[in-house]
Amino acid sequence: MTGPGGTSPEDSSAPGRRIGPYEQSLRESRERVEAAERERARRRRRTRVVAAVTTVVVAAGVGYGAYRYIGQRDVPTTVPTVAAQPTSCAKPVKVRVAVAPAVAPVVGAAATALAQRPDAPCAAFTIDSEEPFSVAGSLAGAGRPDAWITDSSVWIGRANAVSRSSLAPTEPFASTPVVLAMKDDPASALGTRLGWADLLGGAVPVRIPDPNRSAIARNVLGVAAATLPVPRMRSLVTSSAPTAGGGVTLDGLAQARTGAAVVSQAQLVAWNAAHPEEQLSAVAASEGAPPLEYSLVPLTTDDAKAGLVKALGAYLTSSATQKLLQDSGFRTASGDPKDPSPLYGEIRDAAAPSSTTLAGVLSLWNASARKTQALIAVDVSGSMLERTEGATRLAVVQKSTVRALAAVSPTAVASLWIYSLHVGNRADDYRQLTDYAGLGVAKSLTALDSAVTGLDTYVGGGSGLYDTIAAAYDRAKSAWRPGFTNTLVVVADGPNEDDYGLSLDLLKKRLAAAKDAKRPVRIVVLGIGGRADAAAMQQVVSVTGGQYISTRTVEELQPALAKALGG
Repeated sequence: MTGPGGTSPEDSSAPGRRIGPYEQSLRESRERVEAAERERARRRRRTRVVAAVTTVVVAAGVGYGAYRYIGQRDVPTTVPTVAAQPTSCAKPVKVRVAVAPAVAPVVGAAATALAQRPDAPCAAFTIDSEEPFSVAGSLAGAGRPDAWITDSSVWIGRANAVSRSSLAPTEPFASTPVVLAMKDDPASALGTRLGWADLLGGAVPVRIPDPNRSAIARNVLGVAAATLPVPRMRSLVTSSAPTAGGGVTLDGLAQARTGAAVVSQAQLVAWNAAHPEEQLSAVAASEGAPPLEYSLVPLTTDDAKAGLVKALGAYLTSSATQKLLQDSGFRTASGDPKDPSPLYGEIRDAAAPSSTTLAGVLSLWNASARKTQALIAVDVSGSMLERTEGATRLAVVQKSTVRALAAVSPTAVASLWIYSLHVGNRADDYRQLTDYAGLGVAKSLTALDSAVTGLDTYVGGGSGLYDTIAAAYDRAKSAWRPGFTNTLVVVADGPNEDDYGLSLDLLKKRLAAAKDAKRPVRIVVLGIGGRADAAAMQQVVSVTGGQYISTRTVEELQPALAKALGG
């Protein structure tokens, strides 16, 4: 199954796409229902009524609004934070599933419902909402879950390239089309100007995620490239790429005067269900776009866990889950969801763009994207062996670090250091594990993943924090790269504990002397679990115009680290 957007950037030999029975039936029936769909689309187009309305119309509107709210209030919009315990056994096996964010709430609800059945498998499914691009780049070691639900088989190619696996795509259990979400006033004002050339780069600014990291963006920009003149595409990319991340949220869109976001129908349905007073309209481009397709990929090598993953997969195709998926904006083998309301235009599927077209889009995007070069220094002192909610602090940091590295733009460059007392080859408080390398190269990510997975072999002793910051800053400055944001990122589990190394005052003086306005290096310190010396770290980062970020729990490290790396 070839994912939207063609082959992976890392693996040009991604598996070929198989057409499933339900998708084949949709294609075969398209001609028969096309005329009826166009008629329904015409009826759905509407403009806001500004004249006075009759009491009957008002009552009908109230009824419609109540129906709309009641019909959507059971749509899952959040992911369970705790795995549901099955009623069928007392000591369930823990199974961790990384799930694409748009479908994660439904999968979480399905796992909870499955646990309540008397014949439930003896499993406690933990559902982690994770961007597929990030998961695909972190399967070699510490970040590997027991199963993975991806939104495009294009990420299978990336996963195989990075982890040297031979994962094969599986039959999708759901799909969802791509639309633009925006407030109703600008949506209704579009009239019939619903081509991608009208919608992208026009009067309404559109949020577009990074096509390197988003299947939606790959699909949309790939299709739009066929009709959008090159100067318009270049202008669109130039304005979007510098601030784009791996995904798009709808936060703030309802309050903005104008604006739109490229999202899936399921993402829009979830937003409207969770925000009944800030609902957004859907706009469907006339050329359409390839839909997102969701598949469950088993990853565990444990036979017992593999059986439990299979049981979850079977439940995702059950009538109860399929109904929940349809209510949440997904297509399934048993039926399609209701169209969003209001909907402007007609939802269509388009063929995946060619690899040549997509390569051109990615080249334009990467030329304009912000670029980061980061040296990451991770604390491996003895405190990292303390346990937190079933795992050591180190295990959580390992997973967070791998996922954060895999989540950032492939234009980024990174090097990995560790630090504790005398961990270096010459009894230094620091050691380089990997030198600077581009994260868009599968071999580089594999090396980083392997290095992070092996951090437990170095754990012990105290924290030689100050000596590490000084040495790492010197290295980052010597490797300074023009056109990049050059950053030193320090993950600190506690204060400096080296009484024979640099003091705080000496460290600040050394950094001040080394600082070079022509080769700036920013220091970002991430204090995990509230145990770092915040006051001291604030003084250190202020020397270089950097930032100190305190995470309350170890689990909050991943998004903070990804942000520090430019993700």
